[in-house]
Amino acid sequence: MLPERISHYVIQAELGQGGMAIVYLAHDLRFNRQVAIKVLPSELLHGDPQFRLRFEREAKIIAQLEHPAIVPVYDVGEEDGRPYFVMRYMNGGSLADRLQQQRFSVKEATRILEIIAPALEEAHAKGIVHRDLKPSNILFTANEFPCISDFGIAKVLQKEGTTLTSDSMIIGTPAYMSPEQAAGKPIDHRTDIYALGIILFEMLTGCQPYQADTPMGVAVKHITDPIPNILEFNPNLPAWIQDVIARALAKDPDQRFQTVTELVQALKDHLVSAQAATVVSASPSPPTVARPKQPAVRFPSLRLLWIAAGIGLLSVAGWLIGPSLRLAADSGNPIPFLASPTPQDLPAGPLLLPTDTPLPSPSPTLAPSPTTEPSPTPPLPPTETPPPALPVLGEADQIAFLNANDIWIMNVDGSGLKQLTIDGAKKFNLEWLDRKTILYISGKTAKTVDIETLREDNIASFLWAEYFESFHLSPDRKQVAITVERELFIVPFNIETLRNVRKKSDLLALNGCLYYSEFPVKEALWSDDGQKLALKIMVPIGRQRSDAIRIVELECGATRLRGLDTFPPSRFEFKPLIVDYDWDGDLLFFLNSDIFREGFGDLVLYDTFTRKFQRVAPIENTCCYRDATFSPDGKYVIFAFQDIRLGAAARMKLYYVPVDSLSTGGKLTPLSLPDDFFPRLDEAPMPALRPEFLQ
Repeated sequence: MLPERISHYVIQAELGQGGMAIVYLAHDLRFNRQVAIKVLPSELLHGDPQFRLRFEREAKIIAQLEHPAIVPVYDVGEEDGRPYFVMRYMNGGSLADRLQQQRFSVKEATRILEIIAPALEEAHAKGIVHRDLKPSNILFTANEFPCISDFGIAKVLQKEGTTLTSDSMIIGTPAYMSPEQAAGKPIDHRTDIYALGIILFEMLTGCQPYQADTPMGVAVKHITDPIPNILEFNPNLPAWIQDVIARALAKDPDQRFQTVTELVQALKDHLVSAQAATVVSASPSPPTVARPKQPAVRFPSLRLLWIAAGIGLLSVAGWLIGPSLRLAADSGNPIPFLASPTPQDLPAGPLLLPTDTPLPSPSPTLAPSPTTEPSPTPPLPPTETPPPALPVLGEADQIAFLNANDIWIMNVDGSGLKQLTIDGAKKFNLEWLDRKTILYISGKTAKTVDIETLREDNIASFLWAEYFESFHLSPDRKQVAITVERELFIVPFNIETLRNVRKKSDLLALNGCLYYSEFPVKEALWSDDGQKLALKIMVPIGRQRSDAIRIVELECGATRLRGLDTFPPSRFEFKPLIVDYDWDGDLLFFLNSDIFREGFGDLVLYDTFTRKFQRVAPIENTCCYRDATFSPDGKYVIFAFQDIRLGAAARMKLYYVPVDSLSTGGKLTPLSLPDDFFPRLDEAPMPALRPEFLQ
C-alpha cells in the first residue's frame, strides 16, 4: 500500500523495488517539482543493521559526487523511523528500457559513454568504485542526458571509520561482474571499466557476451571463458570494435584500459579515423595514366648479356636499398646491408666470350702521385624538416565550425578537413583558447577539445541555471565574460576555480570584475583592447521585448555601465530576434535576423562611427545568411549562405571573403567542401577563426 506522503513529498506512484529499497515517484510541495524518493523498507530495519548503514552510506557517497552525470540527491531525512533520500526524477527511462527496443550504433553508444565517463572518473578519483554498473543504473533525463544512479553497493577503497562486512563479499550483478569481482578477489576502479565494456557489447549487439542457466554459471564464464568475438553477434560492426571490446574485457585488469577516458578515447579515435577515410574516399581520385609497353631488347652476345645483367642487378639493388635506407632512417632502426656475392653465387663453368669481339689492350698502371690526406669533415647535425606553413588569410590560418552538431576544423582555404567530436550533442559558442584547444558550450557546460589528441574536458557546469548562453575570454585570456540566467559575470579565467562553481553564490564569491543585471543579457563580446563590451540585451519595445546590441565601457565594480551606442532600435529597422552578431572589436558589427530555416536571414553591416547600416546580399543579391564572423584583422569575413529561392532544395555553403567584396557585386566562390557535406537543413556552423599569432 502506498503511503500518502513522506514529509512534504506527496507520493504518486511506486517506481520500483530493489534488494534494499523502494523507490516512489512524488511531488515536492516546496519546489513544485516531481522527485524520486528512495525509502528503506520497515522489514529491513529490524533485520541486518548493515542495511541501514549501507543505505545511509549511499546517500553520503552521492553527496560527495556532485557531477552533472550522476543523479543528484536533493534531500535526506527520516519518516517514522524509516530513512529516505530524495533524488532527481529521471523521466527519460533507463538504458535497460532502450535496450529492449533497439541496438545502438557505435557513434550513439560512444556518445552515452562519453557523457558518463567524467562522472565515473570523479568517483574513481575519490576512491569510489560503483561495483554495479549496468543498463538499469544508467538513467536519462527528458532531453536524452544520461546519468549514473544507484551507488548502493559502491566500494570505498580508502574508508574512514567502520568497514562494512559485506565489502568483502561477492556482490553485484553477475552479467556485468569483472572476473576478479566474480572470484571474490580485491577490486579497484578497473572493475567498473570491465562493466562498461559489457554494457558497450550489449548496446551494439542487443545481448550479453556471457550467458548461462544460472547467475553463478554466468559469473564463472566471466572468469574462465575466452572473450567472444563481437562481430559474430553483429557482423555489421566495424572490424576495429573487437580490439576495443577485447581490451575492455581483458581478464587481467592490467591489460584493460586503465581509465574510463582511455576507453572512450579509443572509440572516438577509431570513429574519427573512419570519418576521415570516408571524407577522403569521397574526394575525386586523380586519373590513372596507362604506361606504354616497352619493346623487348635482344643482346647480340653473351658478354653484353653479362654486362647488362650486372647493370640490372645494380639498378635493382639501388631500387631496393634506397627505400630501405629511407625507411630505416625514418624508423630509427639499424640500416640493413646486402652481403657481398660469394663464389657459389656465380655461374658454374668457364665464361665463354664471342670470338668476333676484340678484347681491349691492358692499360699501363699509373703510379699514384703523392697527395696530402684531407682532414675528415665532421658530419652536419641532423635537421628536422619544419611542417609546411598553413595558408593565412586575414591573419587566420584555421577555421573551427559545426557540422551536424559536431566540431570540425579545416585550413582557411578549405583543405585539411578533420572531425574533432562525434557525440552529435548540440554545441555553440566556439572560440579558440590557444593554438590547439577549442572552447565551446554543450548543454549547460563549458568544455574544451584538443585538436591533436581529441581529448575533451569540462571547464564549468551551470546545471542550476535555466539559461547559460555565452562564455567568452578577454583578449589577454585573463578574464571570462559569462552570461548565466541573463546576468553577466566577469570573473578571473581559472579553470580549476571555475570547475568548483555549483551555484550563483559561487560565481559571486570569485570576486570578479563585474556582476551586471541592469538589462537581461544574452551574450557579451570583448573589444580588442578589453576595455569595452558589446552586450546582446533584451529591451522593451512597446509590450514586447526585442534584442539589441549595447556597447558599454567596462568599469569593474559598477552596477550600471555607461552605454556608448545601442542598436538596432532607434537606428534602423530589424526583426526582434538577433540570431547572431559579431564585432571586429572596434567599429563594425555584423547582425543577422531569422527568416529561413530557424536562423538564416538578412545580413546587416553596421558602423558605430557613422551610425549607418547596410543590408548586404553578396550572393546574387538574395537571402539568406547567418553566422558572419570577422577575421582577426577585420578585413575578411566568413559566413554561411542558403539560397531561399531553392526552398527545400537549398543547401548550406561557407564563404570566406574580403569584407569589401560584400558590396562590390563581384562573383564569390565558396570554400571547397564535399557535396552535401552539411546534412542538416537548419545547420548552424558558428565558425571561429584561429589567429595565426595565437600562442
